[in-house]
Amino acid sequence: MSKYAMDHVGIAMNIINGRPLTESLLEQVLTMLSNLDSNLGETELKRIRSKLESTIGIQVSVGGVVREDAHEPWLLDQKGKIEWHYWDSYKRLLVSQGWSPAVVRVLDEDTDNIITECGNPSLEEGWNIRGLVMGDVQSGKTASYSGVIAKAADAGYKVIVLLTGMIEDLRKQSQERLDFGFVGRDSRDVLGKNTDRPAIGAGNYRSKSANVLTSVDSDFLTANAQVLGRIPLKNINEPILFVIKKNVSPLKNLNEWLTAQMKISGLAQHHVPLLVIDDEADNASVNVKKEDEDPAKINAGIRDLLKKFSRSSYVAYTATPFANIFINPDQEDDLFPSNFIYSLNTPSNYIGASSIFLEEGKHHAQLRDIDDAEEIIPHAHKKELPIDDIPESLKDAVRVFLISCAIRDIREEELRHRSMLVNVSRFTDVQKRISEKVGNFLWNLQEEIRQYLSSISWKKHSELVELKAVFEDEYANAGVTWDEIRAQINESVASIKVVTINQKSAPEEKLDYSRYKNTEKGRRVIAIGGLTLSRGLTLEGLSVSYFYRNSKAYDTLLQMGRWFGYRPGYDDLFRIWMNSDAQNWYAHIANAVAELRTDFRRMSADRLPPSRFGIRVKAHPDTLIVTAQNKMRTGQEFVHSISFSGAGIETAYVVKDQLNQQNIQLVKQFIKERGTANVQKKRYFWRGVKKQAVAQFLAAMNISNLNMQFIPDETGGRPLLRFIEENLYPALENWDICIPQGEADPVDDLTITTEAGVTGGVSCRKRQFEQVQKGAPYLKLNKQRVGDTSDEKVGMSDPEINAANEAWRKEREKDAGLGESVPGYMYRQHRPFPLLTIHFLRPGEPSEKTKAGAMMDPKEVGTTPIVALSISFPDFDPGSNGQYVVYRLNKVALRDLIGEEGSEDDDTD
Repeated sequence: MSKYAMDHVGIAMNIINGRPLTESLLEQVLTMLSNLDSNLGETELKRIRSKLESTIGIQVSVGGVVREDAHEPWLLDQKGKIEWHYWDSYKRLLVSQGWSPAVVRVLDEDTDNIITECGNPSLEEGWNIRGLVMGDVQSGKTASYSGVIAKAADAGYKVIVLLTGMIEDLRKQSQERLDFGFVGRDSRDVLGKNTDRPAIGAGNYRSKSANVLTSVDSDFLTANAQVLGRIPLKNINEPILFVIKKNVSPLKNLNEWLTAQMKISGLAQHHVPLLVIDDEADNASVNVKKEDEDPAKINAGIRDLLKKFSRSSYVAYTATPFANIFINPDQEDDLFPSNFIYSLNTPSNYIGASSIFLEEGKHHAQLRDIDDAEEIIPHAHKKELPIDDIPESLKDAVRVFLISCAIRDIREEELRHRSMLVNVSRFTDVQKRISEKVGNFLWNLQEEIRQYLSSISWKKHSELVELKAVFEDEYANAGVTWDEIRAQINESVASIKVVTINQKSAPEEKLDYSRYKNTEKGRRVIAIGGLTLSRGLTLEGLSVSYFYRNSKAYDTLLQMGRWFGYRPGYDDLFRIWMNSDAQNWYAHIANAVAELRTDFRRMSADRLPPSRFGIRVKAHPDTLIVTAQNKMRTGQEFVHSISFSGAGIETAYVVKDQLNQQNIQLVKQFIKERGTANVQKKRYFWRGVKKQAVAQFLAAMNISNLNMQFIPDETGGRPLLRFIEENLYPALENWDICIPQGEADPVDDLTITTEAGVTGGVSCRKRQFEQVQKGAPYLKLNKQRVGDTSDEKVGMSDPEINAANEAWRKEREKDAGLGESVPGYMYRQHRPFPLLTIHFLRPGEPSEKTKAGAMMDPKEVGTTPIVALSISFPDFDPGSNGQYVVYRLNKVALRDLIGEEGSEDDDTD
């Protein structure tokens, strides 16, 4: 945005003066600006509107906590006595960067709440605090822990350690951010003893700076300690910051240096307060060894660090807390968050999994299918895989990236950096070959643009004609014309480079956005990598992502999601290419994580401690896949207990041919035994069916083992069905049964008589079926969608439905990032009885939005109705130690569950 427009933004913000930004107020302000300056055109007004909406119009609420009651809230008593040098300067820095006042206010409250849960540094007696902060991927966890570090320094913490991921690029990025937001000086100058150290970032708003013993260029080395010499820690006036990656050597160096410092002072422990912030805490920090073995080295190094201080607070930060919750809380010196778990809410401008991967999400239309990559880059490949070409879908993604760069420049966007992500292999050798092919394609396209696009003969060049076609497909409504693109694009894309980002990358291939912060175009890259791009690394200005991986573990998938985050001024331009399986997994994860956060808020309101939330997380049905992933590497057998309280289950993988015919006959017999039916909104409905009848029916049905919750155990039986039949919960004694009606042809020879004496047939619902491997004994429903959310309301009274709707409204008040549609799990929390829904489905024609070949032709599916099932459990066991469904699986069963994919631990990256 031009300085001219930014000046008018300042005028507008003064007019608004803290009032809530409504549409009417926005229109009033823009009209006033037009009257004040007749030179303001429609384009400038549109940009001013967008800027105001992206700053003032953001909604966000303070997070919540589950805690041990024994901890006293000390900060409120001390707050008026503390001089907030570090926090105030950080806050002023954020405001100067255009942060919304509402977001800064909530950050202030959240960091106050987190510091309150940590130990009081003014208390001399010893304390050891273990906590965890949950936030979404790319949602601002760095801003949160930077604020916590600043407030901790002001409150009296003397030693602050930030543990980053295991990758040096991430550590450098974190160090750079802390230099800017906390230290106030370039750490390279500090370690180099450069006396002429200009202030940077927050340092411009205060007269002092923190000590720092790591730098952008170096992790903690023994030589770093020479900066402080032999001064005991207790004599240091300003806090000392260490930014260390979670590798054995830096942790060992730090622990040895701290031991030497203790010897200088003749101490058995340091008596200064220590704060450890563990970023990406689910990665490397968790002990993966058995309890009777020595802990893993990094986990042991963190424990050793904490033991060296009589007063210490350990705060883990992660978007995926599954692994941290699985830590044994009875191991006193381990890292289970026994004192508190704090959940950050996301602002309304955050783009997360729900917004992208759920069909009702605001940005769902910006997803693109990959259906042409398997032959070139198979999911299961070795590091020797030859790469002769790149998929056409990847070429399209590159074209879109180039066009988006031009549009963003035409819009005069403030952020100059532009990034594209390509993540298709975990092997560095394959990444290098992909980079070469993408680089060749990019260079040829750049040359075509440079030489011919601005001339009248551009239509003679097929690649430029294809570029225009992509522009019309993707950005026809972006507010720019093709002629504007032709005039701008060469300047916008000439500096784009392809870089390979992994541990073997050459220095010139590092992202290193800071080197380009003062250049006219910033850093413009197509970043190709694997693990290094999947753990905490922020890709500045990311607008196009191309992702073709087959991991199923929730934490791995979410961490790979570099596309989550904030896209101010270009949220309409970003695109994500992904195959349908991955899209389905992300959609499932979006619901699972949202449900987990809803559980958290309920437990926070009920004042339950972290151990109770840990039990709830471990017992969640979706942790079956997470735990299985971990156990695959360490043992031949896996035992896991699950609670299906409030859970929804669907058979998205359905059997076909003879097995499906048998299912149709089984359903007809089961329905015949039920007698007359009620009718509820185009659904046949029976109430009061005994659990034994439901279990026997399900046991007789042919259900594919690919439906995770129905997988058999070592006895050959299905644990879920045993639980349905044998559980002692009164709420699960009697079941509701439902058969919905659709718009497709009815099921032959199936009629149902209602209590009103009316006899009718059962019309099938239409669903699309995805293409699967030829000869597969199953069919797969598109996006694993069997039922509708409205099915969840069957059998519920109006007051129960209203209670669910009201509960969701309150959830959305607390977390502005949630969608408007009430999710199924919210209704399940309020339904009185379990529900079995039996679906009869027929294939629908692929939609115009679906690429040819991605869906099965209805003729391939056949004319016989397909039977699928849904189960909805009420909230019968909210967090208690009741009966669980116990899965006992061997390694063969685990492979059936999660496939043969390689582990990220095997990544040569």
